Amino acid sequence: MDIAFFLAFLAGGPASAGQTSAPVPEADLPTLVRGNTGFAIDLFEMLRDGDPDGNLFFSPYSISAALGMTYAGARGGTGEQMAAVLQFTLPPERLHQAFALLEERLGAEYRARLSSSGTEGLLTLEVANALWVQQSFRILDSYRRIVEARYHAEARSVDFEMDPEGSRQLINDWVAERTADRIMDLLAPGTIDDQTRVVITNAIYFKGSWMSQFDQHLTRDGEFTTPGGSTVTVPMMRQTRWYPCAMTEGCTAISLPYSDGLSSMLVLLPDGDLGQFERDLDPEVLERIAGRLQSTDVDLSMPRFEFTRAFSLHDVLKDMGMPDAFDSSADFSGITGQRDLFISDVIHKAFVKVDETGTEAAAATAVVMALGCASPTRPVRVVLDRPFLFLIRDEVTGSILFMGRVADPTE
Repeated sequence: MDIAFFLAFLAGGPASAGQTSAPVPEADLPTLVRGNTGFAIDLFEMLRDGDPDGNLFFSPYSISAALGMTYAGARGGTGEQMAAVLQFTLPPERLHQAFALLEERLGAEYRARLSSSGTEGLLTLEVANALWVQQSFRILDSYRRIVEARYHAEARSVDFEMDPEGSRQLINDWVAERTADRIMDLLAPGTIDDQTRVVITNAIYFKGSWMSQFDQHLTRDGEFTTPGGSTVTVPMMRQTRWYPCAMTEGCTAISLPYSDGLSSMLVLLPDGDLGQFERDLDPEVLERIAGRLQSTDVDLSMPRFEFTRAFSLHDVLKDMGMPDAFDSSADFSGITGQRDLFISDVIHKAFVKVDETGTEAAAATAVVMALGCASPTRPVRVVLDRPFLFLIRDEVTGSILFMGRVADPTE
């Protein structure tokens, strides 16, 4: 199985921003997805190192999209560093066209697939972008055109200078509305000040029912062993169904499809040490796991869980190799025509809830810019009673929409 089906998730900005160009080649979409996959794994590693024993959840797609809009205005060394870290390998204009195609596949085309399959209303996937600009602060028409045309970003004028708190609340309200109130207060007090000139936001919301829902009457309390070796009591859901499954690469992998048949949750339960498995995880390992999934009769037990996680990616992205973007010498002249902007912070917040009926997940990212297995004869028993990883993915585009780790379902 090609990794582009399995996952989501040049220096300077677009030379022809806003100009008419040929349709994006279909081959560019898997190239974009492959790069987003690499970035997702790298970012997971950095976030894991910051909290090796805790729950973790984020949306690689949201972060890549928000930083893709930011990259459209990057030039020189700043653009080179961003492209390397984000694993953007396409020429700029084709990259942004590929993002447009990906958003279309996850938007209008996705809804059309649901309608044609008769599953409309059983699954929701919404993606939105916005560009918030200080009133009277001039940004280049070429930059505005590319974020509007390629990312369908709403361009909005706000008054960061005279009313930073009101502007912050306006952005937070926009995020909350587009995530069904699951992401509240993305921007904390003090995040926006009178030096803020541009904020770039992405919001994503997913709600899907399992293709085979768990019977609530079968849910029983069970023990879950945390990374530290202690046990906690959690509600364990249980059912026996045929699932794509594999025992390979040091883990048990099981794919739980949603009712649309076009998206799924991939669960990876390590055989041994969680930390070592995470360190060994890379796109090639994931590709091999995907290629070995086979429909298997599985007796599955898994915990209900719900949690929210928030991150400042300022230091993480600098450490990954793009420090220039966060320095007052940053070159985002593709946004204003001058080198007068730098990224003051990249803020991400994500929510996930998994129960007998399905999954609800939401995330938002804000870039704040300031001036300056083979079938056995009986069911395979899979018990998720220790830390595991999970990915929510769109199987048609291959995009990783969300990625996380459950270390303690009670947190």
